[in-house]
Amino acid sequence: MAGPEAAWGTWSRWSMLLVAMAVVWHVVAVLSPPRVAPPRDSAGRDFASYYYAARVASEGGDPYDKDALELVAQRDGLREHVHPFFYPPPFLWLVSFAPLVDLLTGFQLWWFLNEACLVAVCVVLATWWRPLGEGVGVVIALLAATMYGVAYSAELGQANFPVLLAVVAGLSVERRWPVVAGVAIGLAAMWKMSPALLVGWWLLRGRMPAAAAAIATAIGASLLTLPLLGWSEQLGFYRTVLPGLQRGDYNGLQIQIGMFANHSVPNLLHQALPSGGNTLSPLARGASTLFQLALVGTLGWWFRVRTDDPVRVAAQASAVLVAALLVPVYTYEHHLVFALPAMVLAVLAVMRGWVPRWWGAPIAVAVAVLVIDLPTLREFAQKVVTERARAPFFLLQELKFAALVTVGAVAVRIGATALEDPSRPPPPRPA
Repeated sequence: MAGPEAAWGTWSRWSMLLVAMAVVWHVVAVLSPPRVAPPRDSAGRDFASYYYAARVASEGGDPYDKDALELVAQRDGLREHVHPFFYPPPFLWLVSFAPLVDLLTGFQLWWFLNEACLVAVCVVLATWWRPLGEGVGVVIALLAATMYGVAYSAELGQANFPVLLAVVAGLSVERRWPVVAGVAIGLAAMWKMSPALLVGWWLLRGRMPAAAAAIATAIGASLLTLPLLGWSEQLGFYRTVLPGLQRGDYNGLQIQIGMFANHSVPNLLHQALPSGGNTLSPLARGASTLFQLALVGTLGWWFRVRTDDPVRVAAQASAVLVAALLVPVYTYEHHLVFALPAMVLAVLAVMRGWVPRWWGAPIAVAVAVLVIDLPTLREFAQKVVTERARAPFFLLQELKFAALVTVGAVAVRIGATALEDPSRPPPPRPA
């Protein structure tokens, strides 16, 4: 009979084999031709809006002026139209190299940066979650490699992985180095607003040094952005662009809110309470605000007991990241990479028995749905079900939303059991 050393050696070899297979799968996925051919006039894909925003800012213009972006793009002769830029001003530092290179070279550099950040996300998450038991790294690698949103983010030149890296890096060191953690989350929130929810979670848990460092970093990042963008343009973001995000007016973005790939609650409200245009109606906007308040209040109630148990902390952080996906007007397929921690946790919950056994089936379905490529799901809905069969089509259209809610619910379930926190010693028995 093999001893424990031999068993560990076998497991280690299998682990390395599975991780190697995941890496190969991911490389093939990101280097293969796009699942759907890119539309005409899309050189640089979504990265083009970041690129031309940096170019316009470097020339003393307003990066939030869509016409200014398109003027520079047309001058280059590569694109007629560009998506508007609607990220916070400090995001411009991430693409500050843009004036030094052309659009296509910039896209390639951005691609390599995002791939490096993806690898770092997996390594940092596996290191942070090592106390959760064996196999964590393998689960992370397999889900990151097979999830369509990961490859799609690379295809579009999106900005998800630098932000996600800052988030997981900050969360991973918060207990030992709260100020460093606050700086990381503060930067993430100033690159993309949704990580600011994590600061609220820290305040709830009494992590004041980390929360204060995050707020100070956000202010400092804005000051440090002044060489790239003046006060008037920065204030314009907070006065005009940011309030518009709540209405669904993403600085003039033309993509439809009710599209097949939108996985947020405001999307559902827009379909139920349409405005007749591409912004939320007053009723949908009010309902969306109520949902956000209810979601934050519910999470605050469930996570009200402070805990340092690594499983509970990981679960609560994962739940907050899922919540950050449910509240924006737009949550595209590539945004779902922020649900990776919750997906990993859901798989581990089944493996470790942290949830009732019957949860295994819905968790397996939810993770599979989040991994599957969206074009296949959309083609099936359009060709087999067809939009005429409105109810079945709607169910398929919102299937990934339901899967997102499922893995989020698992994270809440595990995080909320901090009410029975194993990291605290049991109370003394009465004499």
